[in-house]
Amino acid sequence: MKHTLKWGMLFTIVMAFTSCITVLTASDYDKKIDFSKLKSFAYFEKGIDRLELNNLDKPRMLEAVESAVLKKGFTKSDRPDFLINVVVLVNTNTRADWGYSGGGYQWDATASSYQWKESQFGPLGTNNQYQNGTIIIDFLNPETKAIMWHGIGSGFNFDDYENREQRINLAVKQILQEYPPYARQEI
Repeated sequence: MKHTLKWGMLFTIVMAFTSCITVLTASDYDKKIDFSKLKSFAYFEKGIDRLELNNLDKPRMLEAVESAVLKKGFTKSDRPDFLINVVVLVNTNTRADWGYSGGGYQWDATASSYQWKESQFGPLGTNNQYQNGTIIIDFLNPETKAIMWHGIGSGFNFDDYENREQRINLAVKQILQEYPPYARQEI
């Protein structure tokens, strides 16, 4: 009984921590750039026009990015120090469900009758498709369009519509926590 309670508590704690994780993040940057001089931004319109999201998620994504960047102290400008580009890549994956098929009397189509079957562990015969996404946020040089800072968040579940706006905001916030690059500790 004590072991079951301990495992149950451990499972609950692990689920609580992992449910807060929206995306796995990473970033890269041009080491020759002094990021402390960047004060203003605008969107890279050509890139934003190609952003492949539905008409609900595209404004959500852009509002989340703009809100997070404004909170970092940047201002939106017609003559920006950098441009923001957002890219979303979506992959459709298939997951086969495994588990125990129940024992007992089950219909057997070949025998056209109910037959006794033992419980077995294996594929349950159901395959679930889901869309796993990667969100990329780039800061570009306004003249050359070269990437100055590159942030990425992978593992966003695009099939989960519950609290979608909040999850997009959290994912963008997690990606932009990687900025500014010089704030990270070098090992």
